[in-house]
Amino acid sequence: MKIGIVGLGLIGGSLGLKLQSLNHTIYGIANNEFNEKKAKDKKLANYVSCDLSLLKKCELIILALPIKDLINPSQRLVASIPQETILTDVGSVKEPIVNTWENLHPLFIGSHPMAGTERKGVDSGFEGLFKNSKWIITPTQNSDLNAVRTISKLITSMDCEICQASPKEHDEAVSLISHLPIFVASALIQTAHTNNNQSLLDLKQKLAATGFADTSRVGGGNEQLGLDLAINNQINVLNAINNFKNNLNILESLIKEKNWELLSSKLAEAKEIRKNFIN
Repeated sequence: MKIGIVGLGLIGGSLGLKLQSLNHTIYGIANNEFNEKKAKDKKLANYVSCDLSLLKKCELIILALPIKDLINPSQRLVASIPQETILTDVGSVKEPIVNTWENLHPLFIGSHPMAGTERKGVDSGFEGLFKNSKWIITPTQNSDLNAVRTISKLITSMDCEICQASPKEHDEAVSLISHLPIFVASALIQTAHTNNNQSLLDLKQKLAATGFADTSRVGGGNEQLGLDLAINNQINVLNAINNFKNNLNILESLIKEKNWELLSSKLAEAKEIRKNFIN
């Protein structure tokens, strides 16, 4: 297929590399001439330009833009997408994006790959990012069935497992398993950085190993993404934080009460429950 990718950062760049390996012809849109040159050097697409008219050639277009630019797209972008072209996005929230684009384009289907790293920008993409990842599609009663089938086939060809949910269900679910960890990790980093005295801080930084690295990784990522998630999935994120605080309070109470038997039971319970989330 002739596939357009608007935005060549971590997700868009990785898509460009993977889809080229599957013999699709990729038309990449960069946001400025500097990134256009870098994208060409990294061969993120067969054709790279800042000129949105490049999209006129495409049978399918993937919008890999920041959430704010998906919710409030430029008129130039909207006008550049042919009405007969199948369209999807890779945004981390779905309700506001789907609500926007279903009113703008007849063949839009919301989607979200559950893949990423703490890196961002044109230098961050790599071909293997999506291997064995879950990829959520969020069709609605307004969705074109051929568009759903085409996007689903493309996703599975990239070694991804498709999950289907409503935009509302998606946003509730990811607030707990994807968005909350960003804020928890950020709080953990700030807590660890508490500067009781410089020598103690130096020791903490020296001793931080894989456990801290694993737990805090998503707190070291793209701060703009965290902000966009808080703004555009605010109620769900706040509910997730409140639930987390309640569970942390339970553990705190058990430690205060020296209820080691129940604390051990809670830790063991969490260990078993984790197996349902991490295969």
